[in-house]
Amino acid sequence: MHDCVVQTRTANRHMMWLNCGVVCLGMSAVLYRLSLTVADPDLWGHVKFGKDIWQTGKIIQNDPYSYLTAGQVWINHEWLAELGFYMVFALGGAFALILFKTAMSLMIAGIIYRHLFRQGLSPIRAGIVLMLVTFMLIPALITVRPQMFTYLFFLLLLLAIHGIEHGRTHMLWGGPLLFAIWANLHGGFLAGLGVYLLWSLVHITFLMLQARSRGIPPSLPILALVVAVISSVLATLLNPYGIQLFVFLLRTATVPRPEISEWQPIVIMSLWGAVYLILLAVTLIGLVYSRRESSPARLVIISCAALLPLIALRHGPLFALAIAVLAAEHIGDAWERWSPSRLPSQRFGDGWRLRPWLAGLSLLGAIVLAGLSLPNFRCIRLDPRLGGSYPVRAIALLKQSGVSGNLAVHFDWGEYALWHLSPRIKVSLDGRRETIYSDEIYRENSEFRQGTGDWDALLRKRDTQLALVSRMFPVFNLMKLEPGWFLIYEDPLSGLFIRKGSRLAEEIKRIGLPALPYDGSALCFP
Repeated sequence: MHDCVVQTRTANRHMMWLNCGVVCLGMSAVLYRLSLTVADPDLWGHVKFGKDIWQTGKIIQNDPYSYLTAGQVWINHEWLAELGFYMVFALGGAFALILFKTAMSLMIAGIIYRHLFRQGLSPIRAGIVLMLVTFMLIPALITVRPQMFTYLFFLLLLLAIHGIEHGRTHMLWGGPLLFAIWANLHGGFLAGLGVYLLWSLVHITFLMLQARSRGIPPSLPILALVVAVISSVLATLLNPYGIQLFVFLLRTATVPRPEISEWQPIVIMSLWGAVYLILLAVTLIGLVYSRRESSPARLVIISCAALLPLIALRHGPLFALAIAVLAAEHIGDAWERWSPSRLPSQRFGDGWRLRPWLAGLSLLGAIVLAGLSLPNFRCIRLDPRLGGSYPVRAIALLKQSGVSGNLAVHFDWGEYALWHLSPRIKVSLDGRRETIYSDEIYRENSEFRQGTGDWDALLRKRDTQLALVSRMFPVFNLMKLEPGWFLIYEDPLSGLFIRKGSRLAEEIKRIGLPALPYDGSALCFP
C-alpha cells in the first residue's frame, strides 16, 4: 500500500512537470513566432499621429500632412492606440514597440491557453488548438497595429459571454468599461458590439421562450442583461467624436478595398485557408460529438464568426478567437470521448517513467525557442517579402535635397513619406484613407495609380509639383509620356517625376544618391 501511494505521488509530480514543460514549450513557440516584427505601411503614421496628440494636447487634429485636405479635421478612430504607441516608442524606440507587441501577443495566447485548459483539454491538446489559433493571428500580430487591441478586447468580450452563460452574471457589468476604452483604441469595437448585440438578442429570446414553456423565471434576469447591453452601447459614445464616429465607421465598413489583400476573402486553397478549414472541422466535430449542451446564442455567434473570413481575410483572427473560447468545452469533451487522455489502467504503465524525460525535453525546447527569439527584438524590419517595399532611396533623396512642395504618392507609401518629409512636403494620399480623404480625392489617386479614367486629374486639377510612383503600376509609363513632366530619378522600385521648368529640379540634382537600399531591404524602422 505504501509503495502504491509513493508511486502515485511520484507519477503526479512527473505529470505536473510534464504539463509545465508542455505549457512552456507552447508559449515559447508563440514567443518565437510573434516576436518577429515587420514594418506595416501605417506604423510611421501611428507613431507620428500619437506624437502630435502628445505634443499639442489635442485629440481632434487639423490635418497638416496632405495638400488635398485643406487642413480639415479627420476622425481618428485609433487615437488612443496611437498615443500609446508614441509613448512606448519615446521610452525605448523600436525595441520597446516590439516588446509591447510581443507582451500583448503572449497575453492573448496565455488567456486562450488557460481557458482551453479549464474547459477540459489537456496541456498538449490545448497547445495544439493554441497553435492553430496562433497561426490565424500571425498576419495581424507580425506588425505593430491598433488591431492588436481589438483582438484582446474581443477575446475578453467572448470570455464574458461564456462566463455569463455559465452563471457568472457579474461579468455583465464589465461590458460598459470595456467598450468605453475599446471605442477609442480601434474601430474594430463595432464588430465586437455587433457580436454582443446579436448574442444578447438570441440569448434573451431563448430565455423568454424557456421561461414560458417551463413556467419558471429565467435563470438570468433579463432586465439586468438589457441594462448592461444598453449601457455598453452608450459607453461607446464616450469618444471625442460622439455619434459621428458611428456614422463614419458604418460608412467605411461598406467601402470596397480591392487593392488591399487583407480585405479580400480568405483563399481556401492556401495555407491560411487550410488552417481555417481545420479549425472549422474541429469545431463541427466538437459540437456534434460533445455531450455538453450548447446555447442557441453561442451557436449563432460561432456560425457568424465562421463566415467572417469568407468576407475578409483580416477577420480570420476573430473567427479563431471565437472558436477558442465558445467551442473549447465541446472540442475538449468530444476529444476526451474519442481518446481519453488518462486511462486508470495505464496510470502506472511503463510510459509514466518517460514523463520526466519528456518534461525535460519540453523545457529544453522552450529555452531554445526563447533564445532563438532574442534576435527578433533587435529591429522592426523593412521586409519586402512580408511587410511591403518602401521607396527608401527616393524619399532620402527628397529629404536631403531640402525641397518643399506637394507630392503625389501611393497610399501605402504615404505615411512613410510624411514621417520623413513633413512638414516641408505634403502628400496626396496616405493610409488614413476614409478618415480624412473624400471619395473624390481617393478616386483621383486610385485612377492616377492605375492609369484609368481621368488619370491625370491629380496633375491637372491639383497643385502637384512632384510624383513618386511605383514602376509596378501603369502610371509609371504614362508619366514618362506626360508632357510637362520628366523623370528625375528611378530605381527598380520607383520613379520620381517633377514638372519641367520647376526650380525644385536643380535642388534635387545637386544631391548625390543616398547610400541606401532602394526598397529598404535589411533596414529597420523608422
